[in-house]
Amino acid sequence: MLTFEEAVPATDYLRSRTEVQQMHLGGLLTLLIGAACSYAFPRKASVPWFLFLLLLLVLGPLVLPRLMPKGNLITYRIALLAYPIEGLLLGFITYMELWKVMPLDLPMLPTINAVFPWFSVLPPLFYYVNQFPGFKRGIQRQNLHAEQLAKPAAEDHVRQLEELLNPALGRSPSYEDPWAEFITVPAGLKNWKLYLQLDAEIHGDWRVAFNGPWALVAFRDGMRVEAVQRGQLKIVADDPQPGKRKALCLLRWNANFFEGRITHDNFLKILAWNSQKGDAPERKPPPKADPGEPESEGFEEFEALPVDLDEA
Repeated sequence: MLTFEEAVPATDYLRSRTEVQQMHLGGLLTLLIGAACSYAFPRKASVPWFLFLLLLLVLGPLVLPRLMPKGNLITYRIALLAYPIEGLLLGFITYMELWKVMPLDLPMLPTINAVFPWFSVLPPLFYYVNQFPGFKRGIQRQNLHAEQLAKPAAEDHVRQLEELLNPALGRSPSYEDPWAEFITVPAGLKNWKLYLQLDAEIHGDWRVAFNGPWALVAFRDGMRVEAVQRGQLKIVADDPQPGKRKALCLLRWNANFFEGRITHDNFLKILAWNSQKGDAPERKPPPKADPGEPESEGFEEFEALPVDLDEA
């Protein structure tokens, strides 16, 4: 098993490699194909044509990256340069399609047809605002990625991290799995303004893969992976209860601090890892029910030892 000092440089390299490989040109290629089709094909609007174009724009960024090779620093930088180009292509497609709609013949409003094409400005404007945080973060981290990839970590160390992390990615953990899950920035009426901020962070499901004195914390797709020492993943939950909905919580690890949500089982897993000496919380089978009593559901809850969240 790697020590924490060995895991940190390997994790830094794995994080840069993963983020560079997952930066793709699927969106740019989709919009280039969509712009060419919009310019070359039907001059009048029709339902089949709009359905085809809509499916192209929706499925293209999902399908094309699976058919393309993994990215590198060159494709990473091209993808950053594609940000302003993609907005222009989206505006061009919208403009072409608006002119294919039958002009509105309203004698009382003769200028309506002149104003109509200006609606093509809205999609690219929304795109620029929505994608700007990711573009900004990519610009800020490109030099760091280049430095990390220029001095690769030991391949054996990186492989051990992947073997630890990969089982925790994708599906949510069950009670028996030796990893935990939490969600950052939950949707709710009290914090809806968070979604209006230009936040460069990524939010959603995060996974914690325990490995004795340290753990790996990563987004569900493997991005943003970090090595965390035992006790450094601090969590304060708002009265988590078994079988209840996900409780509100505050999470802090390394330089990260988030609002989030977590289930009762995952909350106990993290607290137990922070405080116990074992690699993962002990699971005990449920006690057998006495005759005439209903059988207990799930596993017996394990005891989470108290942990001082103010410790370093």
